[in-house]
Amino acid sequence: MPNYFKRLSLSLLTLFVISCSTNPKQEAPVIDINDPGSSSSVSVIKPRAEVSKPIVVAGLQQNAAELNRKGESAKAASILERALRIQPRNPKLWHELANVRYTQERYQQAESLALRSNQYALRDPGIQHANWVLIARARQKQGDSSGAAEARKQVQKLQRR
Repeated sequence: MPNYFKRLSLSLLTLFVISCSTNPKQEAPVIDINDPGSSSSVSVIKPRAEVSKPIVVAGLQQNAAELNRKGESAKAASILERALRIQPRNPKLWHELANVRYTQERYQQAESLALRSNQYALRDPGIQHANWVLIARARQKQGDSSGAAEARKQVQKLQRR
């Protein structure tokens, strides 16, 4: 009786994996799992390896940079937002999106995104420096001179490191 439940559980698991497939045309390799206590085996679908996330994100970053250079900042922002859904803790993506928002004259959002980037860039003083420069510029554009001065102090502090 216990072997029956093992086989039933594995069969149900297999059906569940098959039903959750996002692309039914995609063929996945099948491996056999032999039950040592019986003469039967159960086939289980093993998912294909995903395309590496860093490669996908790097491609999206390149596309966004190209679009931003061409003046298509809305499309660039959309692509960067897509990349952030893949790697939400990537400080470079947050910084690039902050730059795009700055070019769109959305200074408050640029400042906020640069601050978010700094939360993830604790070990990257280069990104922190670039973020604080952007924050100082965005604050100055918003008429916040004292906030801009505070941001420039952070820039100077990072330059001393």
